[in-house]
Amino acid sequence: MSQWKIISQKSILKAKLFDVKQIDFENKSGKKKTHRVAERVPIVSVFPLTDSYEIYLLSEYRYMLKKTIIEAVAGHMEKKETTIAAAKRELKEEAGIEAQQLEEIARIEMSGSVFKSKVHLFLAKGLEIGDNKPDDDEEISVIKMPLALAVEKVMSGEINHASSVIGILMLDNLRREKKL
Repeated sequence: MSQWKIISQKSILKAKLFDVKQIDFENKSGKKKTHRVAERVPIVSVFPLTDSYEIYLLSEYRYMLKKTIIEAVAGHMEKKETTIAAAKRELKEEAGIEAQQLEEIARIEMSGSVFKSKVHLFLAKGLEIGDNKPDDDEEISVIKMPLALAVEKVMSGEINHASSVIGILMLDNLRREKKL
């Protein structure tokens, strides 16, 4: 149990994908402090994997980073949408893939201080490949590679998107433990 008690909390900036809150705390001795926290809408990250351990990833230009990166299929959840519905939707939109089986393999917190963001990681199996339909502002190419190559790209730093790194390494570990 924390010695700090929340005495007030208010939204100071609200946008479609995040909410910035100001939180005022006080401890038992009367000391006060203020934090500003950005809470992001939850994310799903989907890892489509074939029976021969090939993974589908995306090559996407990220304007904030000013470069193209390799990452998992991912996106924000919509209001009142379940995690599995969001995973199915993003998989179809971004990669053109439908999966017979979707299994949540982890939930991760992307940060614990200034930014609050939860990511739900999904394994997709039994894949049907079709055409993707990314949003108008997305520059996405679907790429397929052996899982072992994706792990090499993680270890070399070529793939460095946090939830993508975690998901790829988790899948590799599950494969080595023969749990896939």
